[in-house]
Amino acid sequence: MIIRWTDEAFAELSAMLDYLEQNAPEVARGLAARVQLAQQHILTLPRAATFDPQTNTYDRYIPKTRVILTYAINDDFIEIIRVWHTSRDPETR
Repeated sequence: MIIRWTDEAFAELSAMLDYLEQNAPEVARGLAARVQLAQQHILTLPRAATFDPQTNTYDRYIPKTRVILTYAINDDFIEIIRVWHTSRDPETR
């Protein structure tokens, strides 16, 4: 199985990393490393996350961050749909 990113999710992560790179480069590198590790965990245990039956998606919290990856499991791949920072307004999620 492989992981695919939607354009929107990739853009959200890129924007977070760009902002952090300008203000706290070490934090940006740490977040990037944690996202990579989260991807490996998702591939290993894709259903070990919070499941939302209404949208048929999973939320994986990235440890030691305030970031959530939302993804869907398909037959041949896992698709990262959204990257969410918990400081944002939940109504816009």
